[in-house]
Amino acid sequence: MRTQLVRRSAAVVAGVALAVGGVGVAGALQANATPDTTRITSAVTAKSLTIKSDKTTAKAWSKVSLTGKTTGIAKNTTVQVQRLETGKWVNFPATTKVTSTSTYSVWVKSGRVGVNKFRVVAAGTGSAAVAVNITK
Repeated sequence: MRTQLVRRSAAVVAGVALAVGGVGVAGALQANATPDTTRITSAVTAKSLTIKSDKTTAKAWSKVSLTGKTTGIAKNTTVQVQRLETGKWVNFPATTKVTSTSTYSVWVKSGRVGVNKFRVVAAGTGSAAVAVNITK
């Protein structure tokens, strides 16, 4: 009777882990395992974006290439460039898609003279900022 209860408990725990976490049970469940010795873990890949500019200084309206790598973000997900304007991140008219190698590449042109801070956002995650000094 106890063995049957343990098996059912283990099956329920495994089913809940699959349904809630969508990940599964780490390791194999043994028929004689008790609930207090059964370990359930879930692996969640953190989403992240990096950004790099090919120039730190550029003339107004010249192309500046922004590239980077992604982690935990699906292929073909839209990557949106944003620029910091009066303390707020505003969408910049430049987008691209995450590639099959988890990278992206996009270029921007700005006529706003001075330091322009850019970042990219995708799948609810933002990168750090990169600064480009735009000159006349």
